Amino acid sequence: MARIDAQLLLSENQAVTGTDANSSVIDLGSTGGFMHPLYFDVKLTTPMTSGKITKVKVQSAATEGFDSPADEVEVSVPDSLIQTRACTVAQFFSPIKYGNRYIRLVYTASEAVGGKVFAYMTDGIQVTL
Repeated sequence: MARIDAQLLLSENQAVTGTDANSSVIDLGSTGGFMHPLYFDVKLTTPMTSGKITKVKVQSAATEGFDSPADEVEVSVPDSLIQTRACTVAQFFSPIKYGNRYIRLVYTASEAVGGKVFAYMTDGIQVTL
């Protein structure tokens, strides 16, 4: 069973219906970005009754209000992904612009009804080669 730090949660069963920013913002601290990319994991915990999530974007900013957000990475979700059941929507690495201390995700959905997402980030993922 994986252990996830509650301070690294971006969305916890958040409804996604259109273009929505995640429900919480993560503060990386006063120095901002990391020297290596962070890992993001986005899961659909409640299935869509119709429509689907089409994109997931990482944004960073120097201010908590995201006055001038930087788009770090945008991931397109495959059309073939069946979202009428719980599934992994996206897993990816993203660099963060140095000096930007706040992180959020922006979800884009097409005619989505009923779906909820769980998303977190971490800097310590082990990838088997």
